[in-house]
Amino acid sequence: MEARDGIGSPVPRANGQRAAPEPMTKPPPSRRADDPSNDPQSLHEAMKVARGGDADARRRLAERTDIAPELLFYLAEDTDTAVRQAVAANPSTPRRADEFLARDADETVRASVAARVVAAVAELGTERRAQHRRITIEVMETLALDAAEKVRRRLAESVSDVASAPADVVRRVIEVLARDTAIEVAGPVLERSPLLSEDFLVGVVQSPRNTGAVTAISRRRGVSSRVSDAVAASGDDAAIAALLANDSAQIREATLDRLIDLAPDRPSWHAPLVARPKLSAGHVGKLARFVAMALVDELRKRTDLDDEASARLTDVMSRRIEEAGTGNTPVSAERTRAVTMHDQGQLDELSLSEALTAGRRAFVMAALSVRSGLTEGVVHSMMSSGNAKAVTALAWKAGMTMEFAEQLQLRLAYIEPRDVLRATYGTRYALDDEQLDWQVSMFSDGGNR
Repeated sequence: MEARDGIGSPVPRANGQRAAPEPMTKPPPSRRADDPSNDPQSLHEAMKVARGGDADARRRLAERTDIAPELLFYLAEDTDTAVRQAVAANPSTPRRADEFLARDADETVRASVAARVVAAVAELGTERRAQHRRITIEVMETLALDAAEKVRRRLAESVSDVASAPADVVRRVIEVLARDTAIEVAGPVLERSPLLSEDFLVGVVQSPRNTGAVTAISRRRGVSSRVSDAVAASGDDAAIAALLANDSAQIREATLDRLIDLAPDRPSWHAPLVARPKLSAGHVGKLARFVAMALVDELRKRTDLDDEASARLTDVMSRRIEEAGTGNTPVSAERTRAVTMHDQGQLDELSLSEALTAGRRAFVMAALSVRSGLTEGVVHSMMSSGNAKAVTALAWKAGMTMEFAEQLQLRLAYIEPRDVLRATYGTRYALDDEQLDWQVSMFSDGGNR
């Protein structure tokens, strides 16, 4: 890397030797009278170290917060990466040095700048130095557009909890990060930043840049009813499940009604729907008709149901128990088909995979029950748990391959791709037999075998 002097002017090197900085043409930042760097002898000794060939000594100098800013400026373009990283992390580093540290060839250096520069955001609203304000924003904007995901992610993690910032920082930095194509960058900002407007969030929901963006918004604290409506209309099953699980999300009753009507074929919604606060009697009655009996029992245990809701729940439970006893259930035909195919040796992985691809949920659930020996109540509970390990254990118990377990997680349990358990060494299960058996026992030991 080419060396520069105290204001960024190139300083030629001969045979790799560091050259002395030329006199600065701009005055250095003012220093307090008791600043040790005002001592000519201290400054002279520090300069000797900065110009010397001992990289460790230069790094230790770059870590000090009591040296002259022009020395940190000079060290910011040191040939040694560790020295530049120390300067990038030093809170005393002048902002003008950040301009080229933010473009350093090493992404670790740039990431260190990203972690530190955010501390200045809260003060920008009252910053009277126009140049200082401009440079700070430009440095952050440069980092927000960095080619390395690691750098953008570090900036996003740092800025996501900032409570206040000037409008141009929100527009040029925070919103840029929130629109990033990498969920690892956009996610923290979308989920936590209080500076994103309702209009902006709705816009992201309607035109997400990556898988997971809508889910991140659904997890925000205090999601407004307008944003909830947008999420509900997005068709993103994982995001809607996250919204339903968010106790602080405001969901209009009409919106919740529509989601409950769509929920029978979306098992990942069942548990969060059952746990939603302030369910009406109508909601309770609808849910009790299709969720697994283990979740109906969770409804029964709730202490916030009014008399009408409790009476409706009792009535639906009685009818479901009666229907189960007579075999007159909506899925009884699919179970009969599964039993027949099993007896004929046709209930193999190919037939289940075809049914899974075709979206024949009731048949797949019945087939898994037949092959695993678990009751359909247990199968429903495992599938609606949102737990990748539980769904994988169900496939294992039914004698399926790990490849099938992956598809089961994605297509029927609606587990997010990033949370799916994947095969190890090509085809092996991601968990050992003891772990898988323990997962099955968690759901079946309650008398449901």
